[in-house]
Amino acid sequence: MGGANSGNSSDRRVDSRPTSTLLLGSNVGFGSDASLDVTPETTNVLVVSAARSMRTVVEDWRQYVGALPAAFGLATYAEFDRSAATDRPSKEPLPGGNLTLTSMSEPGDLRRLGTAIMLYLDDWVDTDRESLVYVDALGPFVDASGVESTFQFLHLLVESVGQLDADVVVRLDPSTTDDRTVNTFRPLFDEVIDATTALDTDELRTVLSNDRRRFVLRALLETTPIGLERLATRLACWENDTDDPTDAECDRAYTALASIHVPRLAEANLVAFDRSAGQVRLADGNWSTDRLERYLTTPSDDDR
Repeated sequence: MGGANSGNSSDRRVDSRPTSTLLLGSNVGFGSDASLDVTPETTNVLVVSAARSMRTVVEDWRQYVGALPAAFGLATYAEFDRSAATDRPSKEPLPGGNLTLTSMSEPGDLRRLGTAIMLYLDDWVDTDRESLVYVDALGPFVDASGVESTFQFLHLLVESVGQLDADVVVRLDPSTTDDRTVNTFRPLFDEVIDATTALDTDELRTVLSNDRRRFVLRALLETTPIGLERLATRLACWENDTDDPTDAECDRAYTALASIHVPRLAEANLVAFDRSAGQVRLADGNWSTDRLERYLTTPSDDDR
């Protein structure tokens, strides 16, 4: 992501994630979202939601991402009050951290939503932090405003967010619309991610229930990429509690990793496996280190 005042943007954009991302998926939470690989203490986040309350958003963020962002805002239609009916959206500070709530009244009023978003970004532009706008479900806005108005809104949103050197992620459930609508929105974004086949939480826990797979991920958190032979030797040392494993012990570890565990992690999009080069690395952009470490510190059901 791009921070508002964190250096030369043209230099930073060369090796950073795209400014705008369309995420195709049905889950409005943060559980399967690869785009939320952020550093909370240096990031401002605004969540735009048609249906979720601040409490739900905060609890979901804590569960799947970890520590709350440096500044955390929510523009939502689920917590309507009198301020939602005023001409200009207002930001209400909440207790429990740097939390701010903006109550919205009508999903069809995209002009007002744009104003609410810009209030946050304008306040954050002088902070030495990165900023992210996350629209957790686009469908309600399409239903309320139509495809053409939503397209115009997204065009302005992506352009405005980019000018302020921030990122925007918009989630759209393709099962709630048609391919023509999805394809209408695609050109507006730098990247389109299909998350419809992402693992749910239970499937992820199943993948990480195996001690050998957990060992691989811990090793990659320390060093990535890593050669498969080196990884197998480290695994043999760990499993046999020795600094000098036998050739047979290393061969067993290598066979298990190459034929079962690394391919399973690659299938889950947790690692990338270059079999011809004999190298394994963490998959690009899928997980923040903190989030992956939280899963790895939960008890495992060893099925070796």
